[in-house]
Amino acid sequence: MKNTCTPRVLAAALAAACLALASSLPLSANADPRYFSSKAVGTTTADFLNLPIGARAAAMGGAYTAISEEASAVYWNPAGLVQIPKLSAVFMRAQYLQNIGYQYAAYAQRLTYDSVVAGSVLLTDVGSIPETDISGNTLGSFTPRDQVYTISYSKAILEFSDKDIDVSIGVSAKYIKSTILNSAKAYAGDVGIMTYNFGDIPYRLAVTATNMGGGLSYDQESNPLPLTFKLGAAVNPFRNMLIATDIVMPKQNKPNLLVGLELATTPNELTRLCVRAGLNAQQMSDGLGGFSVGVGATLHFFSLDYAFVPMGELGSTHRISLTFDFPFRSPIFQRRDRTVFTKMKGISFK
Repeated sequence: MKNTCTPRVLAAALAAACLALASSLPLSANADPRYFSSKAVGTTTADFLNLPIGARAAAMGGAYTAISEEASAVYWNPAGLVQIPKLSAVFMRAQYLQNIGYQYAAYAQRLTYDSVVAGSVLLTDVGSIPETDISGNTLGSFTPRDQVYTISYSKAILEFSDKDIDVSIGVSAKYIKSTILNSAKAYAGDVGIMTYNFGDIPYRLAVTATNMGGGLSYDQESNPLPLTFKLGAAVNPFRNMLIATDIVMPKQNKPNLLVGLELATTPNELTRLCVRAGLNAQQMSDGLGGFSVGVGATLHFFSLDYAFVPMGELGSTHRISLTFDFPFRSPIFQRRDRTVFTKMKGISFK
């Protein structure tokens, strides 16, 4: 079965990649020709949709499209949700630049052995900003806030899967509300595909398209959302080493390369300790650091992760996240049974 399945999997992944690339081109005479280039900086709105979620992902430079396998997959790649155990939840607090902070929470629940549903909320808080008129007179203050509510569904594609390859797909729907002085609302969607290849050297491939939708209009003019396409890959060259890379194609900038590394040790069956590092090529070229580091610890059901991301002259950012997985979530390529092929009562997570 493997020989017949593999071409179909590769064909599906290639078709998704071609669709993503084709979609990145201007669709009409009204499309801004600067899109997907360095000249497009500042042409989109709702940049808070690009804030990294989860300390593990942030520590790995955001190279997480082909890694996401817990509740934060709602943000990174909904196709990864199908690999959670019975349930998964993540909570994150991030101290960003200046007084900017944001919080994120997500919950994922397995419906059947091959499908998962999830939801998340993202809240940002910029702090109080003085309001002035055109003459510079102080009128008071205002507090910009952003809210993003997401629901996701992920399903294993059993027709494309066998004992050596898992294939899954995921979709998300978003409700976005942003308030500066006036408020604006929008709807958007994400879609993702992921393949898990169980060979002598296990690896994963992923394709995502995020923030597909209309724009935000605070007054009369509407500005587009930061549509982004990603091609991701991750490999486990050794049992406790994970290397990941993402090629990012954002509507508001030129293509970018992300690279992440994770090294782990397992003192016992239910404990994992990790150190991580990441590289963001775009931030490096912009003089905003580009390097990130972090640590993480998993004890039975809980994972506590921390990321330190310096951003050059702008300062440094910190992220702490807590992930709860029940039963214990062991790495995908180290499981005795894989969730898309085993009924719930027979799943082993040791």
